[in-house]
Amino acid sequence: MSFSVLLRRWERRSVKLAAAVGGVVALSAVIALADSSATKAATKHIGGSVTVWAEWTGPEQQSFEAAITPFETQTGIKVNYAGKPSGTMDSATETAVKGGKPPDVAILPDPGTLRILAADHALTPVGPIIGKESKNYAASWNTLASVKGKQYGVWFKAANKNTIWYNPAEFAAAGITSLPTTWTGLLADATTIKAAGIAPFSLCTDVGWPVADLWQNLYLKSAGPTDYDKLAAHQIPWTSPTVTTAFNLLADLVGTPSDLLGGTSGALSSTYPGCVDKVFPAPGSLPQAAMVIEADFVVNEINSNSSNYTPGLKGTGGATCTADASKTPCYDFFAFPYPSASDSTYASALQGAGDVATLTKSTPQSRAFIKYLASPEGGAIWAHLGGFTSPNKGVPLSAYPDPVTRADAKELVDAKGFVFSLDDLQGSWEPDLWADMLSVVKTPTAANIAAVEQTMQAQATAAGIK
Repeated sequence: MSFSVLLRRWERRSVKLAAAVGGVVALSAVIALADSSATKAATKHIGGSVTVWAEWTGPEQQSFEAAITPFETQTGIKVNYAGKPSGTMDSATETAVKGGKPPDVAILPDPGTLRILAADHALTPVGPIIGKESKNYAASWNTLASVKGKQYGVWFKAANKNTIWYNPAEFAAAGITSLPTTWTGLLADATTIKAAGIAPFSLCTDVGWPVADLWQNLYLKSAGPTDYDKLAAHQIPWTSPTVTTAFNLLADLVGTPSDLLGGTSGALSSTYPGCVDKVFPAPGSLPQAAMVIEADFVVNEINSNSSNYTPGLKGTGGATCTADASKTPCYDFFAFPYPSASDSTYASALQGAGDVATLTKSTPQSRAFIKYLASPEGGAIWAHLGGFTSPNKGVPLSAYPDPVTRADAKELVDAKGFVFSLDDLQGSWEPDLWADMLSVVKTPTAANIAAVEQTMQAQATAAGIK
């Protein structure tokens, strides 16, 4: 597997740290939160150690280690953490299990490997261990971590993909004062933005995964979470009228090349995170587009471009948002729109992703650690440090550092109908699915859409998706 694909998987499955946090600031934040919440999940002194694997390295690893500091202090358990290279966690865990040397706790980047390991009796059910902590999660999250009615995982970290990120200065320059709630309204605003002299969308395409995220939102908002899950499990064919509807909605966007930065060819050559940079550039460059459609991990790239960016509709010190990143630039998001005013049934349904903690070796130490991850304490600490969204309803919104991340987290936990990224559940034909999506971007005609649907149906059937 190529480095670019591995990097892509890490980027989209993990919400990276929004900004680097100094050691003193991080430590004081941890102490403040730990002291105020007095870790409730694990107060018994146990001692010993627990081995933990996940795909968090660099700043994410630092934040995770800060989040589990209270656990280590109060239980006396040493957490031996190993951050695995991006995109390798699933295979590394399966290999370790087959070799008889798994970690005690494996935090997996999707539910697919959880289901495989559970079917092979390689995981210990966590339901009896976490007890009432399971109520911290919406039923959809617990179901995603369950096999045949038994819960095998705890979702610790999540990504909200129900987001469109926009540059407030460009919206203000175009005279847009209210954010779109419908797909038709979004396309109408695109016309207004274009008339103001800037491209409406910097479309992320990369190897196809960002287009898959976009299309999956369109399918979810038009067909609903029940059909979404059926399509993911190949219980609905890819030739279904519901699939065609979502492709037609995508064609309404990509079929107007002037709405895309660089037109069709420019969009098809766009890689992540370069597409984000076109909307939220580093100082010295001006935005080339007003919006980028992707998950909340976009924030990491924005802040890495410049510390000048502030979340919301006011710049540093309450100043007016500027397009010039060297002054007082801003960023904000709005929820992915539903199809039209007359088709708002699934407006609150939400697509996302996340990292699920599983018990690959049951010991007193690993059981205590799983229960801690299911509690709000560790999540609240990481939320405060930034670059983190928790699906745990017990993590207070006040733990998040600004109004935008609070709104993002609230949208995630309040979602009525959560679904996991469909392409991540497709197994071996996932890269083919991405290529199919790009084919529609290149040629968004009815004839090509019909041909692509036939191809996808054959690919899913060959892959044995059930």
